[in-house]
Amino acid sequence: MKKNPFNMLKLGVIGCALLVGVSGAVLPLTGMASAETVTVVPILSPVASESASPVQVKEVELTSKMQDLKTNIKVPQLSGMLDTKYQEQTNNIILSLANKDLANWEKEAAEAAADAKTHGFTYRPYELMINYALKSDGSSNPTGVVSLEVTTYAATGGTGMPRVDTYNVLNREQGQHVTLQDLLGDNFKENVNTGIQAKINEKPENYFKDDFKGISEEQGFYVEKGEAVIVFPKYSIAPGAMGTPEFRFSLPEKLIVTPKPVVPTPVEKIKLDLVANDSLTNAEGVNLVPLRKVAEGLGYEVTWNQETYAAEMKKGAGWTSVFVGKDSYFYAKMAPVTLGTAPVILNDTLYVPLKFVTDILRADVKTGDAGAIHIEQ
Repeated sequence: MKKNPFNMLKLGVIGCALLVGVSGAVLPLTGMASAETVTVVPILSPVASESASPVQVKEVELTSKMQDLKTNIKVPQLSGMLDTKYQEQTNNIILSLANKDLANWEKEAAEAAADAKTHGFTYRPYELMINYALKSDGSSNPTGVVSLEVTTYAATGGTGMPRVDTYNVLNREQGQHVTLQDLLGDNFKENVNTGIQAKINEKPENYFKDDFKGISEEQGFYVEKGEAVIVFPKYSIAPGAMGTPEFRFSLPEKLIVTPKPVVPTPVEKIKLDLVANDSLTNAEGVNLVPLRKVAEGLGYEVTWNQETYAAEMKKGAGWTSVFVGKDSYFYAKMAPVTLGTAPVILNDTLYVPLKFVTDILRADVKTGDAGAIHIEQ
């Protein structure tokens, strides 16, 4: 049996696995493969469960004003976690990723529409859809484990492949991401690999039996109804007709996931000083500062897109982009805002208003004598 080749569509992904355990599994929107259940002997003895209030999901809808891109974007935001700071960080990651996907696909759609017009053929609008499912709200076994699945589906003229990101977090006073080791014990890899291989051997005609090499370090999974559900991308270990292979592993009853000890690290502010020659003042009296010098000085990674005349900034889970001539700014989960002045290129340098540093990057700014500017973040 041969694999069916397919083209994976481009979807922007930011590095967030360390914080919330994000998987990059690819799942179909319909036609889910039947789940396999595998019983694994727990490494840890069950202990009495703790009470936990259910975590809820609030919905944020993102839209695009472009006619070239159809959108139906519903972004989940967790609500009710005990660790509100960790909840905010997790929500920040989810919404930031959705904003980045939207920006990327607006660019892709605009380029495709322009190309269609140039060559005289009919353009079919691109589509971007994001939906979600709360698999576990933390109130059932294992108590406190919240599992969220977010599906991003992008299509170019009617064809596309979805991407699924899973977020598994612990709802405790100290929020943390949950791993398969937390759920299945220290020998989880050996037990999971053995269980999956046994199921493949039962029906080898349904799988690419030689392609399963064991689970990865960032294996996609979610928690549902007292089971850890291992998810594989479509076409990875089975033909497309099988949908997405899933393997369910029973968890111990009344399993308690113990928070890992966290050693607090002191946070030192990054300091940056600009001299008078670094900044400019436009005709309206607005102070402009060089974006790259400020951003890189504060620890951001900056990339420039010559085709769209846009600069993209990234630090940790946070992400934003600014477009030359467009007075619209956002950062992470922040809704787009105007600052009264658009980014501008002068003397081969991209400048943004100083308010971008204070209002968007949320840095502290002090102006000194002779036009000096002191920035801390």
